[in-house]
Amino acid sequence: MRQGIYPGGILLVSLLITSCATTQSRYVMLGQTYPARVEDCSIEIFRTGGPSKEFIKISRLDVHLEKTHFIQSGFDTALPELKKQACLSGADAIIEVQEQSSSHIETRIYHVTATGIRYKQ
Repeated sequence: MRQGIYPGGILLVSLLITSCATTQSRYVMLGQTYPARVEDCSIEIFRTGGPSKEFIKISRLDVHLEKTHFIQSGFDTALPELKKQACLSGADAIIEVQEQSSSHIETRIYHVTATGIRYKQ
């Protein structure tokens, strides 16, 4: 009988760990709509404070992550999706970042909300 780690078992465990991860995101316009920018556009992030340029608030951004306790969740994990939503809403930058973390049984929950802004011309 062969001893050791069964490759199929490793695959099964890795699939179970990664399959227990969900991401939900959306944006809501705060008034006038703006054309979407390309999905991987450049977005400035202001976690505290804001830009020195004049701007208007255009969108509310939400990203919600749920993962098993084996997988870390946090701002860096949510950032690509947050930027994507900002680009889709037509924003130039993100301000007013608010983060919430919690856990329930074996699930880590991370939720971030922010405001998408557009610079005045």
